[in-house]
Amino acid sequence: NSVNLMGLDKGQFAVGYSYTFSDISDLVAGSNDINDETGRERKTDSHLLQTTYGITDNWSVTGVISWIEHSRNISTSNTADEVSSGVGDSLVVFSYAPQKIDPFTRNEWAIGMGIRLPTGEDNNGNPIIFAEDLQPGQGAWGSSLWFHYGHAFNQQADWVYFVDANIAKNGDNDRDYSFAGEWNLTTGVDYASGSNWNTSLAINYRNAERHTRFGGDIPNTGGEWVDFIPSLTYSVSPKVSIGISARLPVYRNLNDSLQFTTKQSFSLSVTYLLD
Repeated sequence: NSVNLMGLDKGQFAVGYSYTFSDISDLVAGSNDINDETGRERKTDSHLLQTTYGITDNWSVTGVISWIEHSRNISTSNTADEVSSGVGDSLVVFSYAPQKIDPFTRNEWAIGMGIRLPTGEDNNGNPIIFAEDLQPGQGAWGSSLWFHYGHAFNQQADWVYFVDANIAKNGDNDRDYSFAGEWNLTTGVDYASGSNWNTSLAINYRNAERHTRFGGDIPNTGGEWVDFIPSLTYSVSPKVSIGISARLPVYRNLNDSLQFTTKQSFSLSVTYLLD
């Protein structure tokens, strides 16, 4: 979801870095919050490096590599904190953007097809390997489809309505575990103040299938989430921008009796455009 399908012109090259901190300490049963008396804390730090190159005026290729750190602590337990960090999985996306917003066009759209590469570490833990949700990588190949649509309300394009969607499928790792599939739909508005500031307000709906092992469903996985995502971007120059955003839960309806899920998430990103 952190990947931005940038529509670049031929020969343009963009580099982006993003850091995301996620607090995954909310305990939920269905759509109800549950008081966790164990004092469990679960956090994730994600570092993504994204590069995009304009092959033609319409076609671009994006590559993403990641570094992930998971940590889990149970205050009522005498055991040490569980910490797992390392290289995460990578992603390659080919995107096609035949129409972009400009002074003569108020609509834009793009589609993309991605391949998830199992470059991440998925066997951390000694002497017992950590569970899959604590591993930096999934250890499995995956695929994804992407879609973007934007509409400018006026010629200046200071107000833009957008819709982003993606669907992902994941294979099995060496332990026959799969994160299965999910799909996301995000819609919102961008506002450019006319200076160097840009504001975005969006709602994201995510639907995830149950994880599987040996082809069978794993209890207490999967469900649906609705998050509110405000963001603010400052253009330091025509080529450099800095952004901050948050992901705040609005609604979740999760499968089975109990699941830990995201309490809040915050991101910082920097993008540099080269001609």
